[in-house]
Amino acid sequence: MAHPKRRLIISFIGNTDLKALGFNPPRPDQPGPDQSPIQRLLGGLPSDRQAVRLVLLDDDPTGSDLRARFCDRLREQLPELGIDGVQVERFPVTLPDGPTDLSALYEQVWKAIPTSGPDSADEVVFHLTSGTPAMQLTLMLASQSLRLDEARLFETSREQGVRELKPPYALALRRRRERERERMAYQSPGSLSDAERKGLLKGTVVDDTLAESAYAALYKAATNRKQPQRVLISGPTGSGKWHACRQFARWRKCQDPAIWTDPAHCPELPEGTTLLIRRLDTWPESAWRTLAQLADERRDLAMAATFCIDRRPNDALVGLLPVQIRLPALGARTDVVALAESLACELGLLDGKLKERLQHDLFTNLYPRSLHELKAFLATANAYSPGAHPERKAYLQARDLHEARRLLDEACQVLTDMDFGVGRHRLDDVLDVIRWAIVQRARAEGRSQEETGALLGLSQSTISDIILKTESDPQLWQSLGESDHGTP
Repeated sequence: MAHPKRRLIISFIGNTDLKALGFNPPRPDQPGPDQSPIQRLLGGLPSDRQAVRLVLLDDDPTGSDLRARFCDRLREQLPELGIDGVQVERFPVTLPDGPTDLSALYEQVWKAIPTSGPDSADEVVFHLTSGTPAMQLTLMLASQSLRLDEARLFETSREQGVRELKPPYALALRRRRERERERMAYQSPGSLSDAERKGLLKGTVVDDTLAESAYAALYKAATNRKQPQRVLISGPTGSGKWHACRQFARWRKCQDPAIWTDPAHCPELPEGTTLLIRRLDTWPESAWRTLAQLADERRDLAMAATFCIDRRPNDALVGLLPVQIRLPALGARTDVVALAESLACELGLLDGKLKERLQHDLFTNLYPRSLHELKAFLATANAYSPGAHPERKAYLQARDLHEARRLLDEACQVLTDMDFGVGRHRLDDVLDVIRWAIVQRARAEGRSQEETGALLGLSQSTISDIILKTESDPQLWQSLGESDHGTP
């Protein structure tokens, strides 16, 4: 029998909570809160969980029982508010005197969160409104440390009710990269020897452990002399699939491999050649059947095909191409700077301390999302740079210009398709995206706020408001694109 869906709520008890329930009453000249933030959260969350456990962190100093009494009164009042089935627990948090010790605070908060066993939850909710800024930060860090997709952040207010938050940009990026790396699993993990690395194509970068593991599996398949291997190289857009495909032919010592790109026209296939197939995910299933027949008739053929996992699943190809190699997304790799240097060399650019100039941006932003974008950013940055080397300001300008154009394309597609409705897009959100993207494009092209306002017929303060609104809500355009920007 399936266990009930369980929700765990973690919250500190703030002064506003105490005042709302009659503790620490406000001064006569100040209006009291209409409701405790914790009560507002419990009443506003979706009632789709059959078991709710509320853990309240009590940081009262020794000798005070305000928060313990608050917990007792909350238990009494919840049924009166029509909120049933909530198990309220108090978890004491003891901190040393003096400035807040974040490490000690985090350690005690973490102890209050069951991460395994029968008490673990299907969903963990962190309430950020109650408590000090240090407490809010601690709960944010805890939410990113859980090995659980259903860890959510909420804040409450009289004006906006219950509102779900996204984690801060840098925290979300770090967690996304960790999850992407956790998802990557190869059948033949390993590393490349120095001798095997000498056979790499020019410009190949495999300083990341996931990428090196994929290439180690590729080398093992390419050098199997017992029988020609059939390999499917999959990954998101811009993860280097075709480069890996060519590497397969290189390790097989095939100087002139047969390349099949058009499913309607099979190339000449001399005996013992290596067949490279590009973008197999775009082929119709009838062409897959033709390929299966060819593979059955020509046992002497070694094959390697690329497959973009963005477009369709590759389960049907497991029997046809049994050696499955998955390349990591660019956002999951740790050697992005080395890849940028390699692409700069390929473009004929003078990198000019590219690592020192761009390392921070390459590791702390969700863009570029693919090798194609990274290459385009470097080329555009070089064109915008007044000197002989790609400069950081020009690189950021190229990235912002690309993002603005992408958002405008997506917004226009939503408007063209009338893709609105419940669970879909809202017109106000799309218009906000268009406003921001147009302003961003104008600024990325080198205009000041004043010049942008003159171009668009808007005041400089309006331009500033559009920019600030987006900077304060980085998920403003989330509904238009992918929820995980780093996994294209």
